[in-house]
Amino acid sequence: MLLLIFLLTFLLTQPPALALPPQQNGQNPRVEYVISELVSNGFSQMEAEAFFRDPRVKEYPPRTIQPRKIDWDQIIRGLIEPESVARGRHFMAEHEATLRLAEESYGVQREVLTAILRMESNLGLNAGRYIVFNAYYTYLMQSEQERRWKWAAENLVALAGYCRARQETDCLSVLGSYAGAMGPAQFLPVSVHKWGKDGNGDGLVNPFEFADALISAANFLVEHGWREDRIAALGRYYGSSDGYPRAIMAYAEALGLAAP
Repeated sequence: MLLLIFLLTFLLTQPPALALPPQQNGQNPRVEYVISELVSNGFSQMEAEAFFRDPRVKEYPPRTIQPRKIDWDQIIRGLIEPESVARGRHFMAEHEATLRLAEESYGVQREVLTAILRMESNLGLNAGRYIVFNAYYTYLMQSEQERRWKWAAENLVALAGYCRARQETDCLSVLGSYAGAMGPAQFLPVSVHKWGKDGNGDGLVNPFEFADALISAANFLVEHGWREDRIAALGRYYGSSDGYPRAIMAYAEALGLAAP
């Protein structure tokens, strides 16, 4: 038993291997897959490999990326506290022009968009402290299902594209949630690519800018059936209908959302 404990401790405390092992050992086939996808999307072979040769690339411990258990009733009680509602109303006043644009262009009420940002990032105060590239690298390397690791690969490629569009952005400096979501509205890189919108007119889609985040969130909801079924669209935004739509609507109503 002591030997087993020693071996487990040794294995768990060893530093992660470099993302690209020495050439004689061959590259990991999943890393090779991402590199090939990057090349297909306009990166040179050298540029694609450079992402994984960065010494900052590492896997997070499995427990880091595990979904958190959420008590939705407790979440809702906190959301509708007077101080929380006051902060939401202040946010709506501060971003009134963008929220009005979202309402006029997409038909998504300002209270709902504010509720999404309150739920996703505490109105931008907690957008995440994890390296987004490493979050997806972890999913890539640790996921057993092909569908799951290819989803991670798709997001790595989208993240690289986002960094390239920004030019000055270092991909390994982009921070987000443990699940790889970015900015106040917590968009995945693939979502930024597919449904991101420029909300401030600077010609770029930046999920870390409030204007872009709000308009992108409105566009996502519309593209996922907001006009037909609001609850279902909110469930698709989060990835699950288990409690999230209820929390969003509770906070939106506390902010003054009129009944449909």
